[in-house]
Amino acid sequence: MARSPAEIQADIALTRRVIERQLDALARRVPRAWWTPWALAAGGLVAGLLMSRLPVLKMIGLGARTVQTGLTVAGTVAAADRFLSERRRLAA
Repeated sequence: MARSPAEIQADIALTRRVIERQLDALARRVPRAWWTPWALAAGGLVAGLLMSRLPVLKMIGLGARTVQTGLTVAGTVAAADRFLSERRRLAA
């Protein structure tokens, strides 16, 4: 079923407001220092040099191990949080 142009424009306006709000929140957190663009450029250059020196399969394996470690840590933190919340509930 086709939507009316007014509904589409309302969705676009809502999306624009959400994006503007998120960008404003991000701008408050990111420092406005002269060195910020240079730090980003240097980080990109270093990442590019590292990626050019390592074989592709090694990079994929490193990324997979990083994700696996992150998931393990997240699972451990979630289990500890569940345990502690249950313990607090029983204590109360």
